Amino acid sequence: MRFSIIINCYNTLPLIKKCLEAALVSTDQNSELILINNHPPYADALAFLREYKHPRVRILDPGRNIGCMPGFQYGAEHAHGQYLVKLDDDVLVPNKNWTAAMCQALKDFPKLAYVALLPAALKGSPRPQVKKNGYTLEFRRSTILFWCMMINKQLWRKHFYLADLPLYGVGERHYERKANQLGLKKAYLTSHVCTSLGRTEEADPLYGAWKLFYVKKKESRSDFETWKKSFVLGPGEAEIMRRFGYPEDQIAAVRALLTATQQADRTCSPTEGGAEHVP
Repeated sequence: MRFSIIINCYNTLPLIKKCLEAALVSTDQNSELILINNHPPYADALAFLREYKHPRVRILDPGRNIGCMPGFQYGAEHAHGQYLVKLDDDVLVPNKNWTAAMCQALKDFPKLAYVALLPAALKGSPRPQVKKNGYTLEFRRSTILFWCMMINKQLWRKHFYLADLPLYGVGERHYERKANQLGLKKAYLTSHVCTSLGRTEEADPLYGAWKLFYVKKKESRSDFETWKKSFVLGPGEAEIMRRFGYPEDQIAAVRALLTATQQADRTCSPTEGGAEHVP
């Protein structure tokens, strides 16, 4: 087995399905797909992860939501491939030889720690690019986003594995620091672009906001279901969202959804006498 593509599943079912279908169509028998059942808070997604069958797909269940990078590491420990791919569950990979191009880049440049597909959301830059047969590479000193990232399994096991990871917030920066310590480089394949569906109508806006604030507001970390019932999106929180590209209408939509969720929770909560409020 050459490639192990690891997808953490904690998203809505339409996004998980689209991510999986794109990965299956664009890869061959040299690739296995590992779905991590991170126990998404959606009944249809849970049912899918328990029942789905495909000869090239394995579904691993750690028993609970263990998070983003811990989920990748869990899959990597069970992977059969020589090369590991971390693929977000709301990302579409291109329908071309992206695994072969990423692998070839790692072989062509022995000082390259890992390589990622260029996210479609990133703007073009005047950085110098290296053109090879089948791909174009752009080295970056800044952080490489792991929407779709490949690393050699032996290199990962020796240098990049990290115990006691939180759900979110430790990922790209840890890999960047380790690569710098080892004197290794990192790069994007600019010839191969991947696309996130994280802010489309099929996504859960509250889930995206939760991931953002889980990283940026450590003092208010909680699981997704608890967060929805208690989080207050004030002026400071709205400014954080603006800095991360949220337009005003999406900020307002997230605030309205939080308010509606919390009002519904209060309505359904039992009273002191043990009865429930009647709407």
